[in-house]
Amino acid sequence: MSLYLTRATYTPEAFRGMIAQPADRMGPAKAMFDAAGIKLHHIWYSGDGDVIAVVEGSAVSGATVSMVVMASGAFSSVESVEMITMEQQVEAMRSAAAVSAKFRPPGK
Repeated sequence: MSLYLTRATYTPEAFRGMIAQPADRMGPAKAMFDAAGIKLHHIWYSGDGDVIAVVEGSAVSGATVSMVVMASGAFSSVESVEMITMEQQVEAMRSAAAVSAKFRPPGK
């Protein structure tokens, strides 16, 4: 499983719904992530209309949740970035050193 930083932007309709019926959105978000097999580490509201979450799951489970939230009409966009640890980055550096010997840049 990978860690993802996910950012989603609420629609004006979603804001109207939140104003009409204020409620903590953590419970519904956690239930959705749990149903998709994703662990929700934390969720924040950024103040500019975005929700930011750190979640742990697979690319397929992330695509599932993205489809669900976009189909709901509550969000106008969803973006996710896979995050790796510094240890994984060092592993990638070592691997890149070996792979770079096999790569020929264009024009060379």
